[in-house]
Amino acid sequence: MFHIVEKYKTPAQIILGVICLSFVFAGGYSLAVPGSDYVSKIGDIKIKADDVNDFQRRLQNASGNPVNKQLAYQTLIDQAYIQQGAYDMNISVPISQIKQVIASDPSFQENGKFVEAKYREFLQQSGMTEEALIDGMRKQYAMQTMLNLMKAGNVVSDVQARQMINLLQASRQLQTVTFPATNFASRVAVDDSKLKAYYEANKKQYFMPQAVKYEFVELSAAELGAKEKVSEAELQEAYNQIPASASAPKPSLESVKTQLTQELQIRKGAATIAKMKETVSDLAFNNPKTLQPISDKLGLQIHKADQEWVTRDMATANGMPKALQDALFGNEVLIKRNNSEPVDLGNGTYWVVRAVDVRTEHQATFAEVKAQVQQDYVAAEAKKLATNSAKQALDNLNKGNTANLEWSPSADLTPQQAMAIMSKGDFQLWMKARPANNKPAYILITEQQNPILVKITAIKPPQDINNVLPQAKQIISQSLAQNLAFSNLQWLKNRYKLKQGAQKLDTVDEQ
Repeated sequence: MFHIVEKYKTPAQIILGVICLSFVFAGGYSLAVPGSDYVSKIGDIKIKADDVNDFQRRLQNASGNPVNKQLAYQTLIDQAYIQQGAYDMNISVPISQIKQVIASDPSFQENGKFVEAKYREFLQQSGMTEEALIDGMRKQYAMQTMLNLMKAGNVVSDVQARQMINLLQASRQLQTVTFPATNFASRVAVDDSKLKAYYEANKKQYFMPQAVKYEFVELSAAELGAKEKVSEAELQEAYNQIPASASAPKPSLESVKTQLTQELQIRKGAATIAKMKETVSDLAFNNPKTLQPISDKLGLQIHKADQEWVTRDMATANGMPKALQDALFGNEVLIKRNNSEPVDLGNGTYWVVRAVDVRTEHQATFAEVKAQVQQDYVAAEAKKLATNSAKQALDNLNKGNTANLEWSPSADLTPQQAMAIMSKGDFQLWMKARPANNKPAYILITEQQNPILVKITAIKPPQDINNVLPQAKQIISQSLAQNLAFSNLQWLKNRYKLKQGAQKLDTVDEQ
């Protein structure tokens, strides 16, 4: 919320920012106009509907992107709190300093000297008086000074920076033992009462989405073209059309003969498809419940995809073209159970598809999904047994009883790598584990497919820690400054009561 004010961090940048952004804080100049109605008021600062609209337009012009009106309004509210705080602290800048800033701005100079005419031209083009410019600069300077005070007091020591680097970049030297849940599956006792209880507890998991089993015939330019013959004359003509240049000599006909043959066959296949499409479309339409007439007349094989149910999500995940999905899950095929029109899949390939069976979305009964419930129940119980075994091993290790475990070879793992493969809970546990007194630290990772016992033997800080130390201190300082600024802004909000005026914001955003 402070990004606009933070852009101008020195007095010399204040005027530059005002010029470059066409007075994006122009609303601030009109806030102090007495006797006007307002949307909101903080202390003596009034925010009018016109201020918000103007601020929104200027932000959009500066960024080239739409800006939400409520966001523009909230930004002006935050600025008003800061501005009122600056007024109460009597933060001001002398006129001599403002004049110096104006005179030193490169936009008003030639050969390093201030040119009065350029300055006056700017005022004329901006439609403002010198008094308004100076008043605006005073307000903006006061706000920036106040904001700097709100963010002050965040000195970062080398110790803090090193701690952050070790926390975020130090790798852990570790070994692991995995407890495969499948090894415990044979110990799981199964009966219908347990399965039914598991089904009831996880009923939502067995909601069946709409799905289809289907068959199709395929028109393929490559496949049909492969049956076509290519004459020597056609090859020669295609070869003659290959461009040649001094930098790239034309290859011999013999070296490109196979490639040219395939290209010509694909062209012939595409031409054949163009002739066949109308016939295929007519046969599909006149025999809507079967693909057999298409197969019989044109010699096209009927391909079956009727072994497993296919949902739309599955089709998307498997990369099925959208045009085919729209046909397969559309009203004509899925509901009416008719043949589709030839669907263009690209690369000279067309499908005519038909639903063999359709499953409506429904809550599956226990009988329908008993086999799946049993598989899920056994997997869940087996993991519990594996986790209990891993916990017992961990308990033994923490008691100094080195269990007979087959540890993996030692390896290094960085926090970034750990974050990519662990859940949030496991990662936090991993980060907290620290070897001490020449003894390793042990943790149990449970939020994986199989529980994993981890032995951390050492924490290795980055080798170039001294090189990254300045950057780390800067990052910490910026974070502390931002947090401090937010805290002080909340203090200002508690100190100054926001009053609502008679004006209302337009409900439609400015574009």
